[in-house]
Amino acid sequence: MPLDPKTVDRLAALLRQGATNRAIAQAAGIDRTTAARYRAQLGFGPAPKRPAPNRSPLTVEQKVMTLIRPVGGGHAEWTGRRTKANGTATFTHHERTYTARSIAFRAHTGREPVGYVTAECDRPDWCVAPAHLEDEPGRTRARGALAVVTGRATSLVECSRGHATAEHRRYLPDGGPYCGACHAETKRAREAAA
Repeated sequence: MPLDPKTVDRLAALLRQGATNRAIAQAAGIDRTTAARYRAQLGFGPAPKRPAPNRSPLTVEQKVMTLIRPVGGGHAEWTGRRTKANGTATFTHHERTYTARSIAFRAHTGREPVGYVTAECDRPDWCVAPAHLEDEPGRTRARGALAVVTGRATSLVECSRGHATAEHRRYLPDGGPYCGACHAETKRAREAAA
């Protein structure tokens, strides 16, 4: 049964104010299905979601810092949860899951990480100190400099399989160079054989 024009005008006013279907139903004395039908007929989008009552006022960067505890030597340990599969430090913020190292890196550097974020210190398996974290370009730069200092740098422009070293060169933590493309190909071949 259609609503009278006065009620429809009231519904339109409530919709413009951002009211939910439930609020409209209570205010106008109609059911939520009718409120939803008139929302669509009057050209308004879906009802806005109510914010969760326990929604954190912290930003994602602020929240990650609450779960990091400083320990000796400038290191920091993760006090939040870890994944069962590989122990990656993770947390949830506003119904979305993040890895702790990527957000701590972003909080420290002000930019999104490129590739994986790892700790480049003497405690790489557990340290989450923002100052110790590096993404792929940072690791390559730091390890390349170590290769030069330790005399392990190479002047080759291609690897033995023809991959350009300028694009594919990577370094081990001790500064030893290797070809990232060859490494990826070998890994794919191993996985295909398994």
